[in-house]
Amino acid sequence: MKQTSLAARYARALAEVVREKNALESTATELEVFSRLYLGSKELRDFLLNPAHALSRKKKGLAALAQRTRISSPASKLLEILLAKGRMDLLPEVAEQFRRIEEIALGRVSVELITARALDPAQEEKVVASLEEFTGRKVRLTRKVDPAVLGGARARIGSVVYDGTVATRLEKLKLHLIGER
Repeated sequence: MKQTSLAARYARALAEVVREKNALESTATELEVFSRLYLGSKELRDFLLNPAHALSRKKKGLAALAQRTRISSPASKLLEILLAKGRMDLLPEVAEQFRRIEEIALGRVSVELITARALDPAQEEKVVASLEEFTGRKVRLTRKVDPAVLGGARARIGSVVYDGTVATRLEKLKLHLIGER
């Protein structure tokens, strides 16, 4: 269940702490890394969410993991607060909300680009330049390869998707030919 407003409050509080230290970008990356670790490990989630384990034991485990992954003190403190308040399940949303805050503060936008094959550096440079011109902001590109798109590209900027893939064009052509627009 999404609790975006609560996650946004945690993200804003952390941003206020790290903004002074000029560490928004690194903290956003740390939260995303830890969030992927949390989501990717059923054992970790079970340990942190299971009420049968003592909070002190969970805190020690979380602190050791934060130290091993070299998470900064403010981000580590946020993880400890989420754990203590029984809100570790909010971590992925907090990471997402924090990234949004970081992008606004630094005048950036995240773009997910899906192509049929990996772009070479020259192609990627041209795509980034076009996206920066289109959005009027610096672009943080996340690349994904999906052979099912056949060719072209699909870009997601926030909640808007720009689909110029061959697969979509073929589907539209098919619908047009059979008369289902």
